[in-house]
Amino acid sequence: MKFSRSVLGVFVAIAFASSAYAGDARTDFNTQLNKVVARLNREAQDDVEGSMRMAALIRREYQTSEVELKWAVQHAVTWGDITVLAYLNHATGRSFERMVVDDDARRDYWKYVDDAEMTPSKMAHSLESFLETAKDERNTRIFERLRVSRRVQTLPDLGSGFGLFQDALDFRRLDPPRPTKVHVVTGGLAKGEQ
Repeated sequence: MKFSRSVLGVFVAIAFASSAYAGDARTDFNTQLNKVVARLNREAQDDVEGSMRMAALIRREYQTSEVELKWAVQHAVTWGDITVLAYLNHATGRSFERMVVDDDARRDYWKYVDDAEMTPSKMAHSLESFLETAKDERNTRIFERLRVSRRVQTLPDLGSGFGLFQDALDFRRLDPPRPTKVHVVTGGLAKGEQ
């Protein structure tokens, strides 16, 4: 009798510990997902082209149809949530409308991912990777605008056989070399001088 109570006690302790660990994993997932969603929303609102850039990235990364994106925009779904729904749509094949209206996935992504038998850590990693791609795309466009707006005449190829195009160098603006520091010696002679 005593043995069965101790075995039962061990099982209860294991069940309690696993549920506590699952609770921590769920909290970590929700925190991580909320941060990524907020950053994606901010990324889409940073500039005028933000939402168009996000839509193009979502279509390219998760093969989301234009109809799904239009539905989400018409129903005032934020771009962070649209990205999460695009990931889920790509993984499960369910439409945005079904996930939002019928399944209410936006209320509890953890439960939805768990019910769909998906791995929450893979989802979080994929969304963070998507966020980095969105940042890189934004920075690339910024640098392209800066590069195009420069008024430097492109020079002929001066690449010494490498075929480099020297559009960044303008040899007319190079100043003649000058000393950067001048040492002034005052006073007595150095040891051994006359």
